[in-house]
Amino acid sequence: MGRGQGIIACFYDCDQTLIPEFMQNPMLRHLGVDPAEFWKDDRVSKAEAKAAEVDINSENAYMISLLRYIEEKKLPPLSNDDLKKYGKLLTAYPGLPKFFLRSKKLVEERYGKDGLKLEHYIISTGLRKMIEGSCLNAPGALDQIFASEFVEYQGVIRWPARNVGFIEKTKYLYEVNKGVNVNPALDVNKRMNLEKRRIQFQNMIYVGDGYTDVPCMALTLERGGTSIGVYDSNRPQAYGEVKDLLQDGRISHIAQADYRKGGEASEAIEQSIMHAAERILRNR
Repeated sequence: MGRGQGIIACFYDCDQTLIPEFMQNPMLRHLGVDPAEFWKDDRVSKAEAKAAEVDINSENAYMISLLRYIEEKKLPPLSNDDLKKYGKLLTAYPGLPKFFLRSKKLVEERYGKDGLKLEHYIISTGLRKMIEGSCLNAPGALDQIFASEFVEYQGVIRWPARNVGFIEKTKYLYEVNKGVNVNPALDVNKRMNLEKRRIQFQNMIYVGDGYTDVPCMALTLERGGTSIGVYDSNRPQAYGEVKDLLQDGRISHIAQADYRKGGEASEAIEQSIMHAAERILRNR
């Protein structure tokens, strides 16, 4: 039996999956900037880059836009600690972060004697510092956060250090699969026998809200795991997006973004966790 056969992992996109809006918006509003204006300027910047024959991805673009707003004094100088502080402004969907803790406790109570364990990860194109400072990062709730980051110079964010795009997200699934995230001495690119991998793909559950999650959704499904599309009933187009993903075979289930006990997202994820746990025991 491989080391990874006793661990189940849930992965979550953040914006519009765990929270109802882009995580930068509450900070922008707090600092007197209209989020709609910021994102409009961001689109203009991307168009200008394209016209200059510069291929800029969306994740780098919004990070550069934040830096430009600071340079143009539309925003005050910001540090990584400031980003973490503004993370406290984020509002999560109903039931979070209690769902993370409740589901871990459920696995421990039902399957702890069998050596099974549940882990929760966030993989986001947003900012790691903001997620760290948010209510989502309650003690014991999350095992790791993979998201974009800035480098500081003299206490002010100056350059993008890491941007996590929709393709880059799949890298972190592989890292967790092989255990690179807990043992950096391992090389994610080196061949590793399936039985030696820390968490098997079939024991992974990916939760997202739309097309930018497709690479992770597809990878998880192709490798025998489960993908769940959640939607916000307050966004009219949200249900249509996940329904299309279901029809295209990108996800296994659709659920409203309600993580309270008995809520659709909570039920769908917990059922998938139990299914994975029972399969692990049967395979033993």
